[in-house]
Amino acid sequence: MKVNSFQCSKIEDCLTNLENIKDDFKPDFFMIYMPYNYFEDESYKLINKVIHPVENVIISTVATVKNDRLVYNSIGGVALRFERNGKVSLKNKNHISKNIKNSASFLKNSLIPESFGTNLIFSTSSNLSVHSILNSTFTKQKDVRLYGGVASSDAEDFRTYISHNGKLIKDGFVVINLHDIYSFNTVSMGFIPIGTTYTLTKAKGNKIYSLDDIPISYLLNNLLNNTGISVNQLDPVKTSQIMWEFPFLFMDEDGYISYMLVPIMYDDNDGGFAFYGQVIQGSKIKLGVGDSEDILIDVGLRAGEFKQICKINGHPDLIINITCTARNYVLLSDRKEEEEQKIYYRYLKEIPITGFLTFGEIAPDRMGKPGKFYNETSILIGLVEG
Repeated sequence: MKVNSFQCSKIEDCLTNLENIKDDFKPDFFMIYMPYNYFEDESYKLINKVIHPVENVIISTVATVKNDRLVYNSIGGVALRFERNGKVSLKNKNHISKNIKNSASFLKNSLIPESFGTNLIFSTSSNLSVHSILNSTFTKQKDVRLYGGVASSDAEDFRTYISHNGKLIKDGFVVINLHDIYSFNTVSMGFIPIGTTYTLTKAKGNKIYSLDDIPISYLLNNLLNNTGISVNQLDPVKTSQIMWEFPFLFMDEDGYISYMLVPIMYDDNDGGFAFYGQVIQGSKIKLGVGDSEDILIDVGLRAGEFKQICKINGHPDLIINITCTARNYVLLSDRKEEEEQKIYYRYLKEIPITGFLTFGEIAPDRMGKPGKFYNETSILIGLVEG
């Protein structure tokens, strides 16, 4: 598989670059990431005109990744040309939130098994809907490789966009089947579990009401002590400023940390603490704690781990880096927002890296269980044509 990745800050440069890639590189597939507002002006039409008729997916994002660079308000992406047996097929579904069961069935039927290749999934729906669909799809172990994320934006209302061959997807997802493209991954969390293991004794949807039969407000009051912020002031802005350094780490039935979620806000009307993802009553959790240093230490560990995986599985043609806006927010607060990509590049510079910031990440967990939904994680995906 041949790869041509790109990143630019001006639409004029992007259009020229895309046209040259289409004419000279002759790709089989474009995957493009760009700011949400480009979907709302002439830029979107111009890009689609240039890349037509090549199969393509365009995803809104806050920032794009190319090798060691993470650039806000940029256009980035990758063009793929298959050389052996690789090929791409795409499916999409709108209005997935209206019927979670039906959407889960559609997703299950849209995936190719690991022995056939790799699946990517990108969504412009809510984290809660996507997480619920994944939980419904993967009730049992399934032999698939599935990676992806939820589109991101810096719009005040958090609106996001995804298109497939020029058609916008509404409250939905696109599934990209990469036939005869094989994959491996690693997941960087970088938050340290602390204290007691709790049981979610009352939870529904994306809200936690009690831990070990103790109201969630009790724990929050302890965490907010000396901050000057009360529990009922935890709106989305204040929660992101204070609580994103304290994600909840969810433990699998085997007792290890499987994934983590970050909170949105405290709902004073019903006493629920809302998260960017589904929480399930009876789950075991630990509180996580971390800062930029903890995150970047783990990035180095995972980069080294990924390099070792490459030695075992073979040199990948491409690495995709899907990383969280909430995670980047923590790094940005210490002016280290580009350090993650620089660390990855130091370990893996011989392989082209592409990617973008998401509102939620999807990958197998460290035990290989598919379809895990994450927050505040950074995922590396190695792709190689069989």
